[in-house]
Amino acid sequence: MPHTIIHNPQEHYLEMKAWGSLMMDEAGEIISELLQAVKENNCPLILSDYRQATMDLSVAEIYLLPNKIAETAASMELSGHKIKRALVAEEGSQNFHFFETVTVNRGQPTKLFSTMDEAKKWLLQK
Repeated sequence: MPHTIIHNPQEHYLEMKAWGSLMMDEAGEIISELLQAVKENNCPLILSDYRQATMDLSVAEIYLLPNKIAETAASMELSGHKIKRALVAEEGSQNFHFFETVTVNRGQPTKLFSTMDEAKKWLLQK
């Protein structure tokens, strides 16, 4: 899955944008790259733009993603509980809603939005 990750040094957050179909292998790759960027930039705020992507994962795979995030973060000496993620996806994206629910239930600050402006406002609030 094509994606980009950039650091916004003025507002100190990472922005990830993805296109196409998100499968489990790609999700793992994106998680690793994002967490590496978190560590390199000392930046625990992530704005993820999935408006041009679809999450083609099973319910079981989505359920396991927060564990993957926590394990990958721990391997990099990061805490998944201290990384705040704002996700932007098309309205009605049930898989993204389920991901938000299971992630929050595992103590990882995550919120789903339908607009970049709302997501950024929530992400940057203290």
